[in-house]
Amino acid sequence: MNFELTSIVTWALQAIFTYFIVMHAIYLLLIFLGALGQRSHHKGILFGEFKRISDSPLTLPVSITIPAFNEEKLIINTVLNVLQLHYPQYEVIVVNDGSTDNTLKLLIDQFKLFPVQDAFKKHFETKPVRAIYKSLLYPDLVVIDKDNGGRADANNCATNHSMYPIICQIDADCVLTPDSLFYMIRPFLNNPHVIAATGIVKPANGLIVKEGRIVHHRLPKKWLALFQELEYLRSFHWSRAGLVKLRSLLCMPGAYTVIKKEVFVKIGGANTKAIIDDFELTVTVQRYIHEHQSEGDLQIAFVPDPGCYTEVPDDLRSFAIQRNFWQRTILQSLIWNRDMALNPRYGMAGLFGFPYFFLFEVLSPVIETFVLILAPIAYFMGLASLTEMALLFTFGVLLGTLTSISALLLQNYTRLRKEKTADLLRLLLASLTDHFGYHQFHMACRLVGIFQYLILGKKTHAPLPRIGYGS
Repeated sequence: MNFELTSIVTWALQAIFTYFIVMHAIYLLLIFLGALGQRSHHKGILFGEFKRISDSPLTLPVSITIPAFNEEKLIINTVLNVLQLHYPQYEVIVVNDGSTDNTLKLLIDQFKLFPVQDAFKKHFETKPVRAIYKSLLYPDLVVIDKDNGGRADANNCATNHSMYPIICQIDADCVLTPDSLFYMIRPFLNNPHVIAATGIVKPANGLIVKEGRIVHHRLPKKWLALFQELEYLRSFHWSRAGLVKLRSLLCMPGAYTVIKKEVFVKIGGANTKAIIDDFELTVTVQRYIHEHQSEGDLQIAFVPDPGCYTEVPDDLRSFAIQRNFWQRTILQSLIWNRDMALNPRYGMAGLFGFPYFFLFEVLSPVIETFVLILAPIAYFMGLASLTEMALLFTFGVLLGTLTSISALLLQNYTRLRKEKTADLLRLLLASLTDHFGYHQFHMACRLVGIFQYLILGKKTHAPLPRIGYGS
């Protein structure tokens, strides 16, 4: 019996060691592929290209949709920001999703809104619309007041009222760079088979925003937000770019997604039953791509240019809530679409994307918890000394740190490079220390999310409190 237990523990230790080697090797591979994709992207941009896009009558007009629930701290700056974008033709549709604070009143007062009767084509059933407003100051601004139904329902409602063939979905805490739409629309113009696109999302904490304009870029003041700055760099910059290169992306961030309206309508819009709709939307788009191959080589594009800033939690409670429902969101969608996993019909999305997200996004907190349980068992059985366990921990930290530093140093060769040496040093310090507290807390939040979804069946989420720009 002791021999069998020893064999099992030894095998488990070897399997875990292999798991972490493979995980970080894949992370580094995605970073490398993302860097190649970014290099190719920037080499392909021609001098004067954006001016030609601006002047061309063929440039696709865009509907920017912004769902808002209790966003009084940020909504005015967000709307002013998108109203000042450099783009020839677009509309802005804000959906007040049953806010109980002053969101609607602030919008009415700031933009001189007046109620209108609006004719529209109803693609989706949504919660009842109370009123529709237009602005005396901005003719391309529409505000819809409706009963609360969640972000997915609000985006569907906005699409019902949209006029243009491209939908750009952002959150109410987002700030876009002035030329972001030019970069995001470029893949659609260059390749008619591109049906959706996403780009780089960065934390807005630390930005100074006045009247919708970004007047100063700086890193977040608080360390929790700074660790997320580093994480977003790894995840929303290099890893997402690498996954797109492999045609395996399963998560376009809801804070910054551009999609053809006709495709959004064909797939049934955003799923209102999802905990959060962005992961499920991306998986559904991948399903559409592979189930409609007669329409051509349909693709999701990634734009590796700074485009969107979004607020991240800067206190532990809000961070825990966010990562909890993110974990439940991924797990829910993978279970719903499990028929795609390892299925050649769905190409690399099924053969690589699904295993990647399941093994390294869903299972990683379970594996790390198992390590904490297994380590003392191995020690008391004499299979590992304290020195060997310390070396194993150090090895894991070094692998994670190598991944972070690689992502950070590659950033320094892009438009996202830090101009101040002090900022680069702070991020380097964060990459050296995020495995000593932040990482473990993050894993714990995700583990609780798995437990709540699988055991307790929790399928709801609460909106996070807003901070305001400059934090």
